[in-house]
Amino acid sequence: MISAPSDAPVFCSGASGYIGGAIVRLLAHERIPALGGLRAPQPLPVGVSALQTGDLCQPGLSLPPVSAVIHAAGLGHRRHASAKTWASENVVAAVNVARAASAAGATRFVLISSAHIHGRVHPGMVTDTTPPNPMDAYAESKLQAEHEVAAAFGPGLIILRPVAVTGPACPGNLQLLLRLLARGIPLPFGGIENQRSFIDHDDLARIALAALRAEHPPQSVLAAHPESISTPALIRALAKGLSVTAKLPTWPEPVLATIATLLGRAAMWQSLSGNFVANPAAARALGWRPAQSLEESLISTARYHTTA
Repeated sequence: MISAPSDAPVFCSGASGYIGGAIVRLLAHERIPALGGLRAPQPLPVGVSALQTGDLCQPGLSLPPVSAVIHAAGLGHRRHASAKTWASENVVAAVNVARAASAAGATRFVLISSAHIHGRVHPGMVTDTTPPNPMDAYAESKLQAEHEVAAAFGPGLIILRPVAVTGPACPGNLQLLLRLLARGIPLPFGGIENQRSFIDHDDLARIALAALRAEHPPQSVLAAHPESISTPALIRALAKGLSVTAKLPTWPEPVLATIATLLGRAAMWQSLSGNFVANPAAARALGWRPAQSLEESLISTARYHTTA
């Protein structure tokens, strides 16, 4: 592999996506030469050049000389995707980008993976050395991508494993909770006693940039806010951002689990009721600190929902 010039741009795939968008905005803010990968033409922040890559699952991706690559493209929130679709979008695409990055002279490759490879729930503290325990096709695809990108790119790979992501217009379960809260619907989760980790999308972008800048970065980094939160406290924070009162009656958890299963929402129930606390030791060792408290991040997430 021939290294690209030191002033070559950083390429970020999925630049129009939720996480990729946060990353290219940060690169633009930091005045770092950046190239944003797009499947189809879309506006990017001032200072970020666009590269229309088309479908990353198809072979033949070619990049101009780049100093580093952040692979933020991928499939994350599709309930009924097949294992084949997960593998194509999250494994094949990542390997294609890794090969193109190597050919373009990149010396560092940041892969946005997922803490979901450790399961939806975990009885203890999840650390950077916790063995993987994928529980669904999505997590399996993310773990497979880690292995195959490591083989395709080699030294210089850094794997970021974010927990559930918060922030304005974030995808996932928080949007459903926000819609229910905004309608004044009671949420019968008042008796849940758990703790879960989250990460703001802007903080995730800062961790990715810290990994790029580090002289000796770790091979894998859990991206999580140092604080964790219970489901009732999370709902109260969202309600505060919406300027509504959370109605949190207490229902027996076995009843809720049965209802969730009948509605095809067993995975969501695990996320609402179970524990998943991640230790961001490696992220903190990179010099990263969260920009705001977890509650503040959740409140701002909800406030955006009221104006969207």
